[in-house]
Amino acid sequence: MRVITDLNEARDFLLRLHAGSDAPLSPRVAAGIERIFGEPLSLPEAVARILNDVRTQGDAALFDYLFRIDSLSSNSLEIPQSDLNAALDQIPPNIADSLKFAAQRIRDYQTELARHTIRDFTSNGLGQRVTAVDRVGLYVPGGTAVYPSTVLMTAIPARVAGVREVVLVTPPRPDGSIAPVVLAAAAIARVDRVFAVGGAQAVAALAYGTESIPAVDKIFGPGNVFVQTAKRMVFGSVGIDTIQGPTEAVTVADDHIPPSWCAADILAQAEHDPDSVSILITDSPA
Repeated sequence: MRVITDLNEARDFLLRLHAGSDAPLSPRVAAGIERIFGEPLSLPEAVARILNDVRTQGDAALFDYLFRIDSLSSNSLEIPQSDLNAALDQIPPNIADSLKFAAQRIRDYQTELARHTIRDFTSNGLGQRVTAVDRVGLYVPGGTAVYPSTVLMTAIPARVAGVREVVLVTPPRPDGSIAPVVLAAAAIARVDRVFAVGGAQAVAALAYGTESIPAVDKIFGPGNVFVQTAKRMVFGSVGIDTIQGPTEAVTVADDHIPPSWCAADILAQAEHDPDSVSILITDSPA
């Protein structure tokens, strides 16, 4: 944790956070790029190379990057539908109940939202008609933590909207598996297909399609700096929701606020990515 007490130093620090894609890479990211490619590359250069490899080589590039980045070998990227259903029995009952409760709340809200926003054409020919896209791709982060909530909050709105096919990609764990709680959430949200692939290469697969992964009409979901850079670069070939993360959060507190509350808010954001920024502004040194 870095403590800054000088106003000008604090201002300089915050402004550097928004220096854009030309900002220096963190040592962690720079070292990772050099390890994977054997040479120092900028973030856009590295992502562009991944996108091109997947676009031209398809599944072969996905398996190659799975090995180079995650040190994993696999014969198949797709998770069988039976594994999704089985995951519901593997997770604790209270977690399964919580996921189902949250799913119903999201479904109810999205259904009501759709009811109030869809305006069909009127008798005089004026109005608005909202129709669903054919296929969407959902990116669910999984490198540093698991996010079943992201599954529910992206897949259920697609289902309510009437999307024909929902495809989900998520990074495998070090042993090559996907967390059962993520698969259980996918079963609850009625995701059609799940693939164990992450990073910029997963975004490329959704944008361009491979032998295994179908191209989609629009990509949704958060992710690390590689994922978001890839989304920015494939936009135009495919729709995207927005550029999200790494997370930045600011907590403002005086000495009346329990430090544990501030710590909880900071940790809730810091878990998203090693490059996430959690800032506490306070007039209390204690």
